Amino acid sequence: MSAKDYHFGRLIQESDEQLRTLHAEVLRLMETSARDVVPAAQAYCRLADLLNDHAALAQSHVLLGQALLHASEFQPALEAVTSAGQTYAALHHQMGQAEAETLAGKISLSLGQFEEAQQHLSRAISRVEHGRDAKEQALHATALNHLAVVQVNRGNAGEALLSLEQALQLWITLHNPGGQINCLINLGNIQNELGQYYAAIRSLSRAYDLHKSDMQDVRTGALILSSLARVHSFNQALPLAVEIARAALVSAEETQDRALITSTRLNLGTFCLEADLHDEAELHLNAALQQSRDIGFQTAEQATLDSLGTLYRKTERLTAAQEVYRAALALALELGDPQGQLEVELHLGAVELSLGHLSAATQHTSRSLVLAQEIRSPKEEIEAHRQLAVLASMQGDYRAAFEHEQAHTRVKDVLFNVERDRQTQNLSIQFEVERARHDADVYRIRTEVEQEARITAERLVQERTAELARAQHEVVTRLAMAAEYRDDTTGEHTRRVGRSSAAIARALGWPEDQAKLLGIAARLHDVGKIGIPDAILLKAGQLESVEYEQMKTHTLIGARILSGGHSELLRMAEEIALTHHERWDGSGYPLGLRESQIPMTGRIVALADVFDALTQARPYKRAWTFQEALEELQNQSGTHFDPLIVKTALRVLASPLSPTGGAAVPTALEEGVLDEWDASHILGVFEQLLVERTRDLEIARQQAEQATKNMARMAFTDSLTALPNRRAFEDDMRVVFQQDLAEADGGALAVIIFDLDGFKAANDTLGHSQGDHLLKAFGHGLEAAFRSVGRAYRIGGDEFAVIGTRTPDDTTVGRLLQTALEQARHQTPVQLSASMGIARYPLDARTSDDLLRFSDRQMYQDKYHRRSSR
Repeated sequence: MSAKDYHFGRLIQESDEQLRTLHAEVLRLMETSARDVVPAAQAYCRLADLLNDHAALAQSHVLLGQALLHASEFQPALEAVTSAGQTYAALHHQMGQAEAETLAGKISLSLGQFEEAQQHLSRAISRVEHGRDAKEQALHATALNHLAVVQVNRGNAGEALLSLEQALQLWITLHNPGGQINCLINLGNIQNELGQYYAAIRSLSRAYDLHKSDMQDVRTGALILSSLARVHSFNQALPLAVEIARAALVSAEETQDRALITSTRLNLGTFCLEADLHDEAELHLNAALQQSRDIGFQTAEQATLDSLGTLYRKTERLTAAQEVYRAALALALELGDPQGQLEVELHLGAVELSLGHLSAATQHTSRSLVLAQEIRSPKEEIEAHRQLAVLASMQGDYRAAFEHEQAHTRVKDVLFNVERDRQTQNLSIQFEVERARHDADVYRIRTEVEQEARITAERLVQERTAELARAQHEVVTRLAMAAEYRDDTTGEHTRRVGRSSAAIARALGWPEDQAKLLGIAARLHDVGKIGIPDAILLKAGQLESVEYEQMKTHTLIGARILSGGHSELLRMAEEIALTHHERWDGSGYPLGLRESQIPMTGRIVALADVFDALTQARPYKRAWTFQEALEELQNQSGTHFDPLIVKTALRVLASPLSPTGGAAVPTALEEGVLDEWDASHILGVFEQLLVERTRDLEIARQQAEQATKNMARMAFTDSLTALPNRRAFEDDMRVVFQQDLAEADGGALAVIIFDLDGFKAANDTLGHSQGDHLLKAFGHGLEAAFRSVGRAYRIGGDEFAVIGTRTPDDTTVGRLLQTALEQARHQTPVQLSASMGIARYPLDARTSDDLLRFSDRQMYQDKYHRRSSR
């Protein structure tokens, strides 16, 4: 080796050491939150650029993007990682592209660019979702975690939960407690926002258990405890929220992170305020106010001032409350925070009202109403209307007071409907999450079946399926009970209607099993009332015509809830829910059926329902006597009720042993039998409903699996040429390199890259349709000519590739290319030519990426020589 060669090699070695040193220094500075992290990352970029090392340059831009994000310089950070992604794309480095896309998604999320963030993260996931090594799986989990945040911000909480469940499974597979904790914290926060308090507590408790056993990071512990305290506060478990928030503050103080300490102390003060621990609340809120001002944390300062105002109002220090609310309002205006301004204006209006300053109170409350309507905050809009109604009444403007009271009621009804829809959506989300967990566990367990013990694993599959059934059973049961107990807190009305209906059916000669089935189905006759607002359902007085029309829709809602069942029980329950308000003379609803058009089940339950309603007290009427109710049934024979059923019912209901108790209390023996029958068969209702819904879910799951297989096949196929695409090419390269190449064909492997010469010019001249025809013709010719060598791929634009496990020499490859071109020319009048490049393992390169780069470079050299020789 010459001295010159020696010094050159020494220079390269020293430069590599400098790159590694700078890389480590940037990572260290980011950990310690130092201010000079960006200059250090910029120095790393300059050195990589000076060395003309493209891989190092791409990595340096990723690191610069991380440093700029750390310094909250979001737009420059995005530009840096975009540059890194472009360099990685030129190097055909899939993992690097995925890393850059993931970071770009995180930065876009910080910028509030949710659509762009979702696009970046989806592309990153598509590059690594099938990867099996630890780095690919970790990047996949990280991207899913960021994607969940995007989905929440775009209003797709259900999708976010599914993304987090998938990420959590990956972190569990990787035995990474930090990743699991981050996922569980996010899961808990989303579940809390959805009102799934117990699920949120479970997620956060799991996170805290992991933290205690595997992590020593007190900051993480403080964040978990703060989230857990917030859940208990939302769930009105205030003493527990305060206790946990105190522990969170202890952990936060150990971190010496002043922003975290301020936030944690603010939360603790707020929870103490809600729990009426006024002295402790004041202590913490005053400390949080001082700390937020010391570090310039204005968002926390504004929230603290608002909470202090509420504390002063509660303790009747109205002048002090007025002062801090005004300071909070000024800060909210300075920050441009409309939600904060809305809340403070509303609170300040309430204080001015208490002080007797009606004009100032009206001004603040009116502004809060405008803001609530602008940012669509119905809870605050309801309160603003209520407060303005009070103010207008005090000032003698009774018309304005009436209008605000009407608006208050209208918005409250709208909010009820929105809340009801949210609860229904949450039930659907719970179903989907449980199903996703079930599918993930089944997949894992089936893998264990193949690898370990089939019988044991199949038993675990059955147990997990039973857990899914129990979870779905709970949701269905709560849905039915929610409808049953809306206007009947004991549930006895539906129980009596079911027993009376079964007794009448027996007296009409029905078989015992059919009569019992009717008794069960009759209990769900009013399930549709879950869709009727409380303002109508629980109204004490007579319903207005519009309200009555809405009440009548409970028959249609109930039939829709029970529709689609395959069992006789559910079909009967649907029929009853729809027709139990039809009348014999045709004047009933919803369909106006008459006489025999009304199913027998609906006729029986109609009478049993009315009879029980007459004999029970309601807010708008007294309870009729037993005899008065029987006489009313007789009077309604032939108009409301089927005469035959009235005649039978009078005999059954007048019996001392009638299911309603008749004029006497049922015997102990009968009551015991009825309770046992009721307990077992009512449970059967829910079990049957669960069976039907689970069967529907299974059919949907099978269809989804088939669709997924089709999509997976499409994901690896080029839509134009029907050849395998770039993704298939990269996956096949990875598979080939996982095998022992040293034993296959003497270690020989070839990657051949082809590029159509002059394609762009032909495309521009002849049009895109003819250009597509050219690509298809060449692709089919290539596939046929190289079938004996290996698989052909279209890897992008006018570039094609072949992976050859049998490696012919250059002459043979050239001859096969000409054969492919000849076959293509039979399909198009355009004169075709192509350039090619070959890379052989292990002669030219020893990694898949290097093989691809070498063949690409050879192909461009071939193209250059062709042009030069013309």
